[in-house]
Formats: sequence, structure tokens, C-alpha cells
Amino acid sequence: MFFIGIFGIQNKEKMIREFENVVCPSCGRLSRAELVESYTYFHFFFIPLFRWGYKYFLRLRCCGSIYEVEKEYADELKRTDAVDFTRLKKLGAAGGFCPNCGAYVHPGFNFCPHCGTKL
Repeated sequence: MFFIGIFGIQNKEKMIREFENVVCPSCGRLSRAELVESYTYFHFFFIPLFRWGYKYFLRLRCCGSIYEVEKEYADELKRTDAVDFTRLKKLGAAGGFCPNCGAYVHPGFNFCPHCGTKL
């Protein structure tokens, strides 16, 4: 008997929960935050068989800042409405900040739209 199987390993990311009216510690804006779960899984015929490597992230919509969340705190965030940024580790942001005025600047800009400083 000859059997051809399709299998593979893939990464998946899914949003677990969204928080409204969160003050971003990076840019100071009132924004929304998403609790995201990321993991790797093995599939056979596109059916996931087992998963591993769970990681949790908090992504803010205002400036794109990303924070790493510990598993225990991620379980707490699934049940509560408040986010404690002192328990999170900042990984990075999608944009940057102006060295002159400190305002958030989109990464594609060559000049600050607020004060005109060359970046």
C-alpha cells in the first residue's frame, strides 16, 4: 500500500482579547490593545495534531508598540479589564519618536510632521 501524506509545521497567531481605553506608556495616547497568542503547530492533511511554543504579546494600535506577556499574567489578562504595564517587557515599536519634540513619527517619514526636524 502506498500512502502520500501532506504534513508540515507552521506558526499561528490569533487575537485572544481586546482592551479599550488603554493609555500607551510609549506615546501617551489613549488607544486599544490586543492580547495575541502565538504558537507553532504540526499538521497532517491540514489537521493540527499538536501545538507547542506558546508566547503571548500585547500589541497597541496607536504607535504599534509590542510588549511580551508572561503566561501567568496572560491568564490574568483573559479575565480582567486593566493592563499593568510594569509586568510587561517592551519588545519594540513599529515607528519611532522625534528626537526634537518627542512625538510619535511613522517609520516611513523622513521629517517629523509636528516640528519639521529631519529624522
